[in-house]
Amino acid sequence: MFIFYNFTCIRPFIKYKSTFNFYSMNDKPSKKIHIIDDDLNTIHILRFVLKSKGYDVFSSTSGKDALAYIKKMVPDLILLDVIMPEMDGYQVCHSLKSVSYLKDIPVIFITASHDTSELVKGFDAGAVDFISKPINRAELLARVQTHIELKQARDVIALKNRNLSLEIENRKQAEEKFRALSETAFEGVLFLQGSKIIEYNKAAEQLFSFNLQKAESKSINEFTDEIGKDLLKKIFRKKDQSGVWELNFFNQQKEQFYGMVQYQSFVYKGKKVNVLAVRDITRQKEIDNEIFNAIIDAEEKERKRFSRDMHDGLGALLSTLKIYVGLLQKENKNASEKEMLIAEMKDTITIAVESARTIANNIMPSVLMDHGLLKALKSFVDALNKTKAADVNFKYPANNFILPTNTETHLYRIILELINNTLKHANATKIDLTIDFSNNILRINYQDNGVGFDYEMAHGKQSGSQGLKNILSRLNFINGKGFFETAPGQGLKFNIDVPIKN
Repeated sequence: MFIFYNFTCIRPFIKYKSTFNFYSMNDKPSKKIHIIDDDLNTIHILRFVLKSKGYDVFSSTSGKDALAYIKKMVPDLILLDVIMPEMDGYQVCHSLKSVSYLKDIPVIFITASHDTSELVKGFDAGAVDFISKPINRAELLARVQTHIELKQARDVIALKNRNLSLEIENRKQAEEKFRALSETAFEGVLFLQGSKIIEYNKAAEQLFSFNLQKAESKSINEFTDEIGKDLLKKIFRKKDQSGVWELNFFNQQKEQFYGMVQYQSFVYKGKKVNVLAVRDITRQKEIDNEIFNAIIDAEEKERKRFSRDMHDGLGALLSTLKIYVGLLQKENKNASEKEMLIAEMKDTITIAVESARTIANNIMPSVLMDHGLLKALKSFVDALNKTKAADVNFKYPANNFILPTNTETHLYRIILELINNTLKHANATKIDLTIDFSNNILRINYQDNGVGFDYEMAHGKQSGSQGLKNILSRLNFINGKGFFETAPGQGLKFNIDVPIKN
C-alpha cells in the first residue's frame, strides 16, 4: 500500500540518482544494510528481497543489540521498525544521531501507521524516509537504492571535500613555510612577473633599499646596467642557463653593488613567476682585488729584487771577468801577469757561481725542493743564527712529514716574511718558532719580543702593510687560518692552522 508522500519522495531521488552516479563497476561501493525489527518474519522477508539484489544484510531484533552491533560494523543504510519493546524506533534513531560517526547513516522507518503526526515525529527523530507495512517489493527496492546511492554520493562528496581541505591546508602550510624560508634567507629573493617586481623578502628590501620606496610594479631592469638587462633577458628566456651569474646592480639610491644571482621559475599563487636570489658579493670582490693586487705587488718586488741581485751581484762579477779577459788579450802582459789574471778570473768565476746559486736559492731554495719544509727552515734558521741578527729558537717534530709542494712553498714564504718583518721593523732580539703536525692539522706558532704594531691600522690600506697582506693572501690560497695577537710595545704572536689532506 502506498500513501501520499511516496511519490513525492521517489521522484526527486530517482532524478538525483543519475546526477551522483560517481561509482564505476570496478569501485565496488559498500552496500551494507542493517535491519532492526522485533518481528523475525519481517526480517526474513526484507533479507530475502535485499540479498537478491546484492545487498549485504545484517539484522538485530532489539534497539539495544542493534546499537552495540552498529557501533562496530557501520552500515550504509538502516531499516528501522517504529514499534518495538524496550526501545522504540524513535529512541533508537535519536541514539544513532547522537554519535558523530553514525549520525549521517540514512534511516528508513518501517511502519504500518498512516498517521501524519507519527510521520512528522519520525522525520524529527532523523529519518530520511518511510516504508509502509505490508512491504511492497518495488517500493522497498526503489527507496533503498535511492538512499544507498545518495549515501554513496554524499560519501564521495565528503571525501572530495576532505581531500580538498587537506590540499588547501597543505598548500597553505607550504606557502607559509616558503614565506618563512624566504623571509629568513640571507640572500635577497625577488619574485618577478616577467621583469616586473611583484614581491620581495626582507633581505632584498635591505639590499636594494626598497624600505625607502615601494618596489612593486617596478622592473628589475631599473636596478642594473645595460649588460645586466641583456643577461637577465637571456636568463628569463632560458637562453643562458649556465648556473650562477654576476651582475652589476644599483640600489634605490643609485649606489652600486655586485650581486651573485641564481634563477628559478615556478608557479606561485597560480601564476608563473621568475625568482631571483641575489647575494651581495661586493666585499668579496674587493677582497679578491686586494689579494690580486697583493700578488702582483709581491711578484713585482721579487722581480725588482732579482733584477737588483743580478745587476749588483752577478752583473758586477761578469763585468770584472770581461775586464780580465780584455787584459789577457793585451800583448804587453808577461807570463806572470797573465797567470795572476787567470787566477783572479777563477776566483771571480767561483764567486759568480756562488752568487748565482744564492739568487736561485732565494727564488726557490733547493733544500726546500729536495728535502721539504722542515729542513729548509732549519737551514735558513741556522744561517740566520750565525749572523747574530736575532736569536731564533726553532722547534719541530722529530719525524718528518710530507706536505703538498704548493703548501710547503707558501708556508716557507710566510715564515720568511714574518722573520724578515721582525728583523726589519720590530727591533726584536728573540724569535720563537714552533711547528707541530697532528690530526691532519699543521700548526705553526710564531712569536717575537719586538715592538709590536697596531693590527687594525696595519690591516688597512696603508702602503706599509703589504707584507701582512701577502701573508694573509698566501694563507687564503692554502685554506689556512691565521690568528694575530699584537699591540704596540707587546711583541707579536701569530698562530697558523692549515688543514692537510691525506
